[in-house]
Amino acid sequence: MKHLLKVFLFSFVIFTGCQKDITKTNDTKDFEAVKNLIQGVFDDVWSDKKAELLTKYHTDDFILLEHGEVWTNDTIANWCKRAKLRDTGLKRINSFDFFKAEKEDNRIWMAYHNYATIKSDSLERKLQWLESIVAIKKDSTWKLEMMHSTRVNRTQ
Repeated sequence: MKHLLKVFLFSFVIFTGCQKDITKTNDTKDFEAVKNLIQGVFDDVWSDKKAELLTKYHTDDFILLEHGEVWTNDTIANWCKRAKLRDTGLKRINSFDFFKAEKEDNRIWMAYHNYATIKSDSLERKLQWLESIVAIKKDSTWKLEMMHSTRVNRTQ
């Protein structure tokens, strides 16, 4: 009986230990997928102003809380159109410092610092935001559902 109990306990510990590792591996893959999603939306939409790619990155009901304003996909698409005309010759390079991420089922919340370097022939400007996102996974695809962004004043 003692031997059977030891085998059961050993099996239980091994099984539950493996389960946790599998979950953590899946979480890591999902966190990386969402980080890539954030990099992609900033490169394609905010740098290259490709409004037609919003549906690749955002849910239909996406909202952005941008420094006291509520932006929707339509607001962002309109911004892209105006920015294409206004920002000719400018290049934006994005980088991120992710410092917190939580996952629950098919939802990830992530916080990060967002850095942008804006360059032209005669100008280089560095900008920074403190941001958080909520991403959801539908049909095995991660999309942003919400973003909160606050500008950070930097001295150059």
